[in-house]
Amino acid sequence: MALSLNLPDLLACVQSARAAFRAYLPGANAWAWPNNVAPSAKVIGAAQWQGYQHLDYAARQAFALFAEGKNLDIQGNMLNLPRKLAAASAGNVLITVSGAAAMAAGGQIQRADNTLYTATGPASTASAGVLTVPVLGPAGLAYNTAENTPMTIVSGLTGVGATGATAAVDSSGLTGGLDIEPDGEPETRDLSTYRGRILFRKANPPQGGAPADYVQWAGEVTGVTRVFVERRWAGAGTVRVFPIFDQLFASTGGIADGAHIALVADLIAPLAPAGANVAFAAPVAQPVSVAISNLSPSTAAAQAAVLAEIADAFQMYGRVSGSDAAVASMPYLASPFSMLADWIEGAVRDAPGVIGADVSVADTAISEGCIPTPSVTFS
Repeated sequence: MALSLNLPDLLACVQSARAAFRAYLPGANAWAWPNNVAPSAKVIGAAQWQGYQHLDYAARQAFALFAEGKNLDIQGNMLNLPRKLAAASAGNVLITVSGAAAMAAGGQIQRADNTLYTATGPASTASAGVLTVPVLGPAGLAYNTAENTPMTIVSGLTGVGATGATAAVDSSGLTGGLDIEPDGEPETRDLSTYRGRILFRKANPPQGGAPADYVQWAGEVTGVTRVFVERRWAGAGTVRVFPIFDQLFASTGGIADGAHIALVADLIAPLAPAGANVAFAAPVAQPVSVAISNLSPSTAAAQAAVLAEIADAFQMYGRVSGSDAAVASMPYLASPFSMLADWIEGAVRDAPGVIGADVSVADTAISEGCIPTPSVTFS
């Protein structure tokens, strides 16, 4: 959808200036060349066109549907809905030493791309062994680091065992890093963008504990990209909230750990209606088997493209299944749900660079409290 002000284009502005010269300067011909009137008409027309472009920009900034940057921030702040800031990556680095050694708080450890991570606490050992050093990285999604990634010790490690010491990220990886909440494309209405949250809030004014309120509240937690709500899941007055963290927990299909679910619970607890019995849970993964054969071309790149498209399809169409009644205007309710084969087959067809493939997958009914996750095999 575009905001249309029916503004003239550059050529129309120039033609208008030429016509004005002809009307108000008898004998002048702004279409003829060479004379000074023709270039003057171009300059005046271009200036007029620039003015129209500014009007177009200003008009767009007045609407949350089209506003950008600081102007979108203004739209959100009017609703007491600030943009979510970037978050830093954190975790543990394991340092293997040959003898007594100590890592000081503030010591620095470097990734291969020269990104520096700072030790947030001291660690020491009186003999050869492994130091577990908590570290904090820069803010941003790019600074999350996979498990077992080799690291270089830059400073802070002392003792006889420091010589020849090696470092690597532990089995949990360095996680939690997120970029500042992006604007999002016009008309985006999901919680993964700032515009989406603003538009959701405008479409769903607070109602003192309606399902949309729980979606809005949970969406304020950094990392939450989707939310599903199940009413009366354990009787009258009960509500169950399923926050999904698609970026932070991409490897698990957005299924978060207990600590992140607790962040949502802590935020919503003082906001929920006094009579509501609210539970918070991560959905259980329900694998959907997808068998792909005769992939053409049969390359690692093609397989990666297929996996990426399937992951996007599960994020786009997948949802938490529950016992709530389905309401078309409330897609965030956890109601009975099936993951359809057509969605998955379409994702494989859309994979860039893929010429063809045979896909074996069936419509899959998702159990209550579960969310579909892909289980893909190639043959």
